[in-house]
Amino acid sequence: MGQAKSEWMRDWNAPDRYICAKCVNDEFLKGIIQQNLDRHTCDYCQCKTHGISAAPVSVLMEPIGNTVFYHFNNPTSGGVPYDEGCIVDSISTDEVLNELSLNCHERLFDDIANAFTNNDWVRAAGGNWASSHPHETMSESWSNFVNIVQHNVRFFFQHPATSNTTSCHEYEPQKMLPLIGKLAKQLKLLQKLPAGTDLFRVRERHEDADWELNAEQMSAPPPEKASAGRMNPVGISYLYLAYEQETALAEVLSKPPCGAAIAHFVTQRDLSVLDLTNLPSRPSIFDSSRRSEREGILFLESFADEISKPVQKNGREHIEYVPSQVVSEYFALLFKTHPGKNLDGIAYRSSVRPNGRNLVLFPTERGFIRQRV
Repeated sequence: MGQAKSEWMRDWNAPDRYICAKCVNDEFLKGIIQQNLDRHTCDYCQCKTHGISAAPVSVLMEPIGNTVFYHFNNPTSGGVPYDEGCIVDSISTDEVLNELSLNCHERLFDDIANAFTNNDWVRAAGGNWASSHPHETMSESWSNFVNIVQHNVRFFFQHPATSNTTSCHEYEPQKMLPLIGKLAKQLKLLQKLPAGTDLFRVRERHEDADWELNAEQMSAPPPEKASAGRMNPVGISYLYLAYEQETALAEVLSKPPCGAAIAHFVTQRDLSVLDLTNLPSRPSIFDSSRRSEREGILFLESFADEISKPVQKNGREHIEYVPSQVVSEYFALLFKTHPGKNLDGIAYRSSVRPNGRNLVLFPTERGFIRQRV
């Protein structure tokens, strides 16, 4: 990082102009401007105020330049090999700033682009063209984990021998689940579901159904009848619920004509859940002090999508569900919110209803206490 920053400081010349916060969209950059107000007039929108309202454009160049050189570099400094020319296509500074989503006044955009003496860039994580960003490495490692538990080693993936299937830049399979748990704590995804929360469960029911409509039939199935689900292995009974009645219906019923039984549950105590339905907003790409947090959120966004993705009922669903089942078993049995304290369940987005939220509750001591919700 030090090398990239020193290179950045040699490769730009800040325009001698002043900018107001209205002329940039990024909230972090707006804050930089507000902290460095020095003039009454903005040189871009020409807004003039009684109080000082504009800051030197130079104060924006440090976070922007820092970000440019974190994601990009010129081909030579980025270590791109040559074989009768550069082996990867380069892009212009305008394209770099567009990829970084620098939304601002058009003339300011041009001034910032022209401030860089280099106009020949390649994507280069941390300054090196062959490197990956942390969220990319985590996503690649998760894909490797999925492949291993689906097709190679189902029950003993924690064994060090499975690390032979990963590159030196990836997290080993046995480290993926603790990594996800660590990120969950760091990003405050462990939430309290308060007592008194309404939850819903639906079972499809036809007129000739041979089961009695009662509380026991609407709870989690007994282990001997528990088929494999998105979160539970076959033979291990989890309780699937939804936060919204509409989501519970959408998860079970496909198309009419159909009948359904709906159960309304109310939590009797506070529950501790891993909430994948409401991830934190990404920090600004220009805020280097929160770069690690941003990388973690980027990975968890893709992870939450993977956990919630639709799965075709084509006979292979028992294979497709294995990764999320392994994740659930880890959080049910090994992960601790506090010493000696287990999670009660995982909240995840519905794959069939936009903005719908589901909740799976883990069994207590490998069996359900019927009165727990």
